[in-house]
Amino acid sequence: MPRALFRCDASPEIGAGHVTRCLALAETLAETGWRVAFAVSPSTAAMMPAIAAGGFSAHELAGAAENEPALLRGYYPDGIALLVVDHYQRDIHFEEACRGWARQILVMDDATGRRHDCDFLVDAAASDGSVYKGGIPAQAHLLLGPDYALMRRAFIARRAEALRRRDGRAVENILVSFGATDPRNVTSVALDVLDDFADDFSITVALSSRAPRLDEIHRRLRGRMQLALDADMPALMTQADLAIGAAGASSYERAVLGLPSIVVTLADNQAGFAKVLSAAGAAIDAGQIDEILPSRLGSIARKLIADPPGRIRMTQAAGALLDGRGWQRLLIDLAGEARTRDGSSVSLRLAERRDEQWLLSLQRAPQTRRYARNPSVPTVEEHACWMARTLADQNVFLLLIETDGERVGSLRLDRLDSDNPSFEISIAVCPTHHGRGVGSGALSLARRLQPAAVFEAEISPGNTASQKLFERADFRKVGATRYRELPDHTQLAEDRRSPAQLRSG
Repeated sequence: MPRALFRCDASPEIGAGHVTRCLALAETLAETGWRVAFAVSPSTAAMMPAIAAGGFSAHELAGAAENEPALLRGYYPDGIALLVVDHYQRDIHFEEACRGWARQILVMDDATGRRHDCDFLVDAAASDGSVYKGGIPAQAHLLLGPDYALMRRAFIARRAEALRRRDGRAVENILVSFGATDPRNVTSVALDVLDDFADDFSITVALSSRAPRLDEIHRRLRGRMQLALDADMPALMTQADLAIGAAGASSYERAVLGLPSIVVTLADNQAGFAKVLSAAGAAIDAGQIDEILPSRLGSIARKLIADPPGRIRMTQAAGALLDGRGWQRLLIDLAGEARTRDGSSVSLRLAERRDEQWLLSLQRAPQTRRYARNPSVPTVEEHACWMARTLADQNVFLLLIETDGERVGSLRLDRLDSDNPSFEISIAVCPTHHGRGVGSGALSLARRLQPAAVFEAEISPGNTASQKLFERADFRKVGATRYRELPDHTQLAEDRRSPAQLRSG
């Protein structure tokens, strides 16, 4: 299986944001079969037990930064498939020194102006690629905007529950969250602002047990205020009715759960998050820290508490802006392209609502319906309901197949087991593109998406074209209509081991 290594750090001074978003991608890669490890400073290893809790090993890097590439090569002399760099003190010099040893390099940045030698650059707060012009290789893929926001799976799992309860009910629970360590102590400012509400609402302050000013925060608590250390943040955000917090990566976590929020920009790298959220109506931007911040926070909070329709609109805007599928989009980009027999490129992309009518036309084609499990032609209403339900299901990959940028088919992966990487795979190609090798290319990309998964396909006995397509892709017949493909390292053990055993082995 491919190996990924993450270079990131956390500390009371810089917070835990870099490690948190790396963990979101690490969880996704590990779930699909990648081998994942971290390389961090000694202080990070001490501060972030979440790395070990995720089952990931962590190499401690002590010493000068220029020695790190040699140290990493020593850990993995055969090289790695992917190096992920999320670190403000590592740039093009570090990345160039890792070239060749790392087959691909992915950088996470926040429009800091640094130069990079990378294949992919992810900035979920940027909407304009011009900020990176001249700073990355011309062939690098820019993955920008909230569509590429990476969320830990615990947040995504809470999304449906959280959105359901944002129905305009009266505010009862307020969450204050300025990062794990809040080095600028904005929490104290927020508690002063909320002092008048201390007896009326439950006010929860979320901080790390390693935050530097815990004693001061304890002294400021009164009434129904409480301090939650190293808390379950998805649970706190789900139960909250209103939040005041930093305009960093955590502001996107609140948005994916539809939590009405007031955001404060604590550093230059957070300005993009605040701009994106406020422009979409997904949060209210309270600006930067200055002498009148308390007055602004108090005014905004009072208005929002008294405005149930406004909070509903904010929830709807936040839920639409952050759909929690950034991890799927990034996996698709990492999978790259395949080629048809005539040399055309084959790629996949995540289906969006704008594809609804096109997909309906594909599903209504006689050649598609002929061997479909449900041969009935869907109505417009039935298809719309199916599309909405499918796009909201995190256990489904609904993908468009494209050749040279043109939509030519669809590929769908439905998870069969919540604990094991196994999927039912189905594919439909426009009749005008049959015979070009589009289906074969798409199946090869599906395997790149899920290198450790067991794939199952249901194929009608009369559908000889599909039978041949899947057989060429190494699917083996295991029933009257059932075909299966196993990951390469398990092919020889198909008859002796179950899917659960395959994952553990």
